Amino acid sequence: GFVVLAIESFWTRLFSQYFIYKHDDSRDDLLFYVKSAAPSKRGKDSSKSEILVFRKDTKNLPSLGDPDIDWEETVYLNLILHQFEYTLTCAVCTKPHEKELRILRRISQQVYATPSRRRMDSKGETTEISYPNIFFVIDDFEETFKDFTVKDNEMVCVELVARDKTESFKGVVFLGSIRFESLKKVYENRASMATKVAQKMSMGWWKGQSTVEFIKMKGPSGKGHAEMAISR
Repeated sequence: GFVVLAIESFWTRLFSQYFIYKHDDSRDDLLFYVKSAAPSKRGKDSSKSEILVFRKDTKNLPSLGDPDIDWEETVYLNLILHQFEYTLTCAVCTKPHEKELRILRRISQQVYATPSRRRMDSKGETTEISYPNIFFVIDDFEETFKDFTVKDNEMVCVELVARDKTESFKGVVFLGSIRFESLKKVYENRASMATKVAQKMSMGWWKGQSTVEFIKMKGPSGKGHAEMAISR
């Protein structure tokens, strides 16, 4: 067995009470454990943490108090993944006045938090652990936003809202916007470079086609980002 310190006892008690023994049909049956960070080594990326994933009813769950598990981080991660529901809203807006934002059209969709990610510009199924960064992904973004257009003097706004499943808490997790002029400039610069490379590699036989570029929108104070697929 393990000698559980008082502070660890607090976090393990929370974890066992609310995630191991509490029955909730609305939750996924996966439990996520964050391994304690190993002493950093020169040349190694110490910002990434290893995640262990188990089904709730498995018999080989890590023992409560296991020193190889960071129990505080484990509680936080499972709260993020299981306790909240997330809604992503993308809107095309105009700003006729400094303090006025007019919504022209918008799309809202429920999304799910995950400690892993896949590249948007790749159709492969390969995933990589992103924790402590958390991602909220729309896999069918091409279909969801196929009629979502933006033009001169408009802007794209993105909002991610978290709600507690008991409806007792609601908060904005991410909020960002980018004007059409900025989108157009970045898109044309990247598309032009991609065209030149394609023409060079195809010995001039490349005829050109609609190009999809992936552009990142930073959140307030540079915290978080939304990655968007842009095409003409």
